[in-house]
Amino acid sequence: MTSDNTSWDYFRNDSHYSDVLKERLVDGVEMDSAKAMANYIDQFFRGNLHILDFGGGPGHYYPVIKRQYSHGSVRYNSVDIDASNVQFGTEYFRSDPSIQLQLGSVLEPEIIYTGQNCIVSANTLPHVPSVAPLFCFLASPAAKGVQYFIFRMLIGTECVQIKKHLSANDFNEIFERNFQFNNIYSMEYLRNLIGSGWKITEQPDIFDVERLGQHRLPAQDSDPFYANRVSRPVGSMVFKGDIYMPWKFVIGHRTV
Repeated sequence: MTSDNTSWDYFRNDSHYSDVLKERLVDGVEMDSAKAMANYIDQFFRGNLHILDFGGGPGHYYPVIKRQYSHGSVRYNSVDIDASNVQFGTEYFRSDPSIQLQLGSVLEPEIIYTGQNCIVSANTLPHVPSVAPLFCFLASPAAKGVQYFIFRMLIGTECVQIKKHLSANDFNEIFERNFQFNNIYSMEYLRNLIGSGWKITEQPDIFDVERLGQHRLPAQDSDPFYANRVSRPVGSMVFKGDIYMPWKFVIGHRTV
């Protein structure tokens, strides 16, 4: 076994998906998850927002949230582990002083946080080794300026760690390298981590079943096995390959 503390990071090796996010930003494609997050932010949050987005890619959620939020101004700090996303987004938004992008990890929120009052993350938390660093940070005095958060993540009745092997025929060091986490957490666990200073609620995911059914990425044309990384509907449920993905939005309001 030769795994290390970066073996989980498939993001840097998945240039196909990174390119898709950049194309969506340029083409003005609004993801269902971005519209759903923006809808919940407008519904539940108030006042001027200074947002810190962990796993924000090239900043493709920012235009959607800024357009839909009606209760104040929006400033945006996008943090991503992929340097190409940060470079692309910085150039794309170079004339907009309300958004900044930087390299960083949700596993080290205390290093990134600079006083923002709202933390968001979509589609990233299931794919990192643990959400404990983020939720424990929110429970700490260092995060006292954070008033709101919203995370799109996998929520179930129990906590399950899932490793998806990413190759159809290379099984060298299986589950030690070339894998993707798809971890599910219970609300009870999240409340245990964050403590009594927050009220957190679970809200349903919002997506267009027909649109999701047509979803595919260009990488599937050359590698059919890549489809196992792409969401697909099965009735009202969402799967990736053989894995059920119980996407939910977790929304937090500080109470003390």
